[in-house]
Amino acid sequence: MRYSRTVLVCTCCVFLGLGCQTRLPLDMGRVTGTRLSDEDKITLVLEDVQRGMQRRRIYQVLAHVSRNYEDREGRDYQQLSEDLNTIFRHYRAINITRTPPDIRVRGDRARVIDTFGTIAESVLPLEYPPTNLQGQVVIMLDRFGDTWQIVEWGPIS
Repeated sequence: MRYSRTVLVCTCCVFLGLGCQTRLPLDMGRVTGTRLSDEDKITLVLEDVQRGMQRRRIYQVLAHVSRNYEDREGRDYQQLSEDLNTIFRHYRAINITRTPPDIRVRGDRARVIDTFGTIAESVLPLEYPPTNLQGQVVIMLDRFGDTWQIVEWGPIS
């Protein structure tokens, strides 16, 4: 009886966690006994950013961006946040496809070449035309403790 009650409680927690919009930090390595490589962790970060963009959830995206973010265009974390708000306000149905990224880790820094395609439907097509972009970007990440955060994102040059 005690075993079946424990299984029921665990099952409910899993379903509640999956249905909840708040992401709970969970180190799957501790649960499964396996450790993720840095490349695997970075891949998971980029996949979560992709899901956040497609669902138009700014905090899901920004959770993976360092407060020290600065790109070649001069945008910092605050400006990136404002740009994402503008995108989410003016575009709906954002669809992103990606190929497996090329990830190079050197110590606490990583460089990723990400190939993508993005299609976004505009709320106001005359003011903000629909988007259909394909290309590659370079993403720089730094390790903070056991997590990776994006510190720069931009075109390859």
